[in-house]
Amino acid sequence: MSTYEPPAGPPADQPPTPPPPPPADGGGAPPPPPPGGGFGAPPTGPTDEWSVGNALNYGWTKFQANMAQIIIAGVVLVVGVVILEVIGIVIRNILVSPAECHFNNNGNLVCDEGTGFFISLLASAIMGFLFFLIAQIIGAGIIRGSLDITEGRPFVMSTVFKTDKLTPVIITSLITTAIVSVGFLLCYLPGIVAAFFLQFSLFFLIDKDMAPMDAIKASFNLVKDNIGNVVIWYIVGGIVAVIGFAVCLVGAIFTVPIVLIGTAFTYKKLTGQPVAA
Repeated sequence: MSTYEPPAGPPADQPPTPPPPPPADGGGAPPPPPPGGGFGAPPTGPTDEWSVGNALNYGWTKFQANMAQIIIAGVVLVVGVVILEVIGIVIRNILVSPAECHFNNNGNLVCDEGTGFFISLLASAIMGFLFFLIAQIIGAGIIRGSLDITEGRPFVMSTVFKTDKLTPVIITSLITTAIVSVGFLLCYLPGIVAAFFLQFSLFFLIDKDMAPMDAIKASFNLVKDNIGNVVIWYIVGGIVAVIGFAVCLVGAIFTVPIVLIGTAFTYKKLTGQPVAA
């Protein structure tokens, strides 16, 4: 008669055998998701961090992806600039007369002083005011489209002509233009500095739905807190835009939208917002 005996186990003083390791092909349990369900994961690709190269690359890449609609908007912008130039020339010719020289009855050369330095400076300020004001109002539509691009939406021409925030845009443009124009009256350099610090005003106005003065203050603080990066972008973006205007104005159809998209990228990055790849 046989009796059943269980298989011999490990001695009582021996620790139990550890479980086998998970398969090398990743068949084990997945790691826990990051906090926030994965939405806080950093983006990949060229939008990881801000640099002047990333901003230009982003502007160029998104320009290519939305070229047809952006070129139409660029044509509108360039036509607006040409009209402003013509208006400026007319105003200057009305307000400013050059010095004229002639010989009097005694045979002496006599020259008048024309309108003088102050009037010439005032005429330049008026021209600058009109140019900056209308350029901002026209550019606000492209800024709106550029912000759409950074949020993963295509650039649509109808967005450029939206009027839902037209009054705040005009008020903000008037305030910033007045500040910049006064700066230009003080021998130009203060005007350049003012334009530098106020360059993101319309971005805050459109993106955050801020009041005009709040948007202006936010732009000033953003530039102040990121002075190094903004200086680099201001110079490089300005050079790229000017190159477009130098090529018979036609190049501006390409360079200005690229710079504005790059500025939208810069704005989003410096304010800690995600940017669509």
